Amino acid sequence: MVGLIIVLLFGSGDPFDWECPASVESGETFSLSITCSEPGCSGISADGITSSSGITLLGSSTSTSISTITTPNGRQLTQVVVLNMIFSASATGGEIQTIGPLQINLHGIGSYSLEEITITVNESAGSTGSRGSTASDTLQPTQDVWLSGILQDPQGRIYPGTRLFIDYYVYSRVGVENVTYWWGAPELGVIIDVETIPDSNWETVDVKHDNTSRSLLAAVEMAPAAAGSLLAPEFSADITGTNYDRWGKVSEWTVESNPIVLPVYPFPENPPDDWDETLLDSVSVRIDQLPTPPGQGGELSVRITCIGPGSVYMNEPPILTLQGNASLIPADNGLADNKKWWDFILEPEETGYCILGPDSVVWLNRRNSTYRTALIAPCSLYVAVIPWPDRVIELDDINTGKSPLCWVTAGVIGVIFLTVLLGMAARRRDKRLASVTSASDIDELLSGLEGELSKMLTGRKEYMGYEELDEFLDQCKTDSFLARRILRFWRDLEQSLSDKEITGPAFEQLKSTADELLYKLRKDLNSHDEKE
Repeated sequence: MVGLIIVLLFGSGDPFDWECPASVESGETFSLSITCSEPGCSGISADGITSSSGITLLGSSTSTSISTITTPNGRQLTQVVVLNMIFSASATGGEIQTIGPLQINLHGIGSYSLEEITITVNESAGSTGSRGSTASDTLQPTQDVWLSGILQDPQGRIYPGTRLFIDYYVYSRVGVENVTYWWGAPELGVIIDVETIPDSNWETVDVKHDNTSRSLLAAVEMAPAAAGSLLAPEFSADITGTNYDRWGKVSEWTVESNPIVLPVYPFPENPPDDWDETLLDSVSVRIDQLPTPPGQGGELSVRITCIGPGSVYMNEPPILTLQGNASLIPADNGLADNKKWWDFILEPEETGYCILGPDSVVWLNRRNSTYRTALIAPCSLYVAVIPWPDRVIELDDINTGKSPLCWVTAGVIGVIFLTVLLGMAARRRDKRLASVTSASDIDELLSGLEGELSKMLTGRKEYMGYEELDEFLDQCKTDSFLARRILRFWRDLEQSLSDKEITGPAFEQLKSTADELLYKLRKDLNSHDEKE
């Protein structure tokens, strides 16, 4: 049919080609494809997609294919990027419709204009010619709902190991009651994580005011395994609508997502000797001595902090050069605000200086395909070993006048005294180790709160009264409002000690308040550490 003839036009002097049918039938879906094969093009997008009233934009997708050719001069990559826009012809037969003009953005090259495209909409072969025919009468069921994957901008070229994030949506122009979906494995890549969305979260998509809505199905995190063309996971879904046909059968569809093909580049040649093929992508590393040690014995501790988008790839801290007779013991680690950090306790074997670094971390700048080196500045620490003197205990000779019975009696008394002391210490220790969440009465709750506050403010559990608590909160520069809340709650607990029969919801509320205050204090102290 004439309506299915594809017209290929070349933009004069433009680094892209486009194709679109010259004529279509009423109710038919068709596509406008923009293709670019320039080496520097990393993607295509279009701004201001407009069309006449008889044509409706259903959606768009971008795909990239890449091929590798081995030549005597090395490996040569060829890639083709395609932007595919899907339209529906809702006009009746014999009408002339238009698309555009459009602004085409070739990422990495520039922006270009595409003039208005003219399309003839013919009468549908199955139509009676009535003016009452609408798009919903002639569209196939699979044109009312569809799946689409949207790739988040990878911020540069894609190499093996690059983290990619793709959101998969279900689109619909009709009512949807249930969606059951599944996905397949990617080609030339691995899935790191899939976050499925259990509940529908429909949102309106302003596409020519045709009541199109979409709901997020899943968020996929993946990484390519080797250079070549990466095919992202394809999603499929069985969808049940809320409408019924003329025979009383509910609307049902089985749809698949658009294919997403991405170019994966091989690592640039001549990498530095100390590069271990770990993709870091813009990172800096620093070493700092912590003012508050992570341990409870006042140990000297350091923190290694990695900053930048490349820190997401660092599952382990960088290997550091340690000069000096000492060792690093892992203590803690975390991730926050685009930073990854690891805490270590420095355990010396002899008194003197220990130097961490200098070292370097090699990373690949994916925007310009060049290797860069981040210097880790050295950190010098003076450590001292606590001496343990050998004590020589000299016992008087038995023959000097003291009878054996005297020594036996003294030994028995000493054992009894030591047993009593150990028992008291054990009972006090059990009381001191009571936590806030496991407390069963006011006494245990106050003891657990005392221990947690002492550990956070001093680094170790020790006795703490109201005056000591006020002093430590002031030394740690705690938020004044938070400090007053903690001190007031401490006073309330002390006054409640006389009434140990507080149980039920009132006691649970006290435990909840204590836990909340500890959480806010911990967050406040961590914010001070990050600023320093």
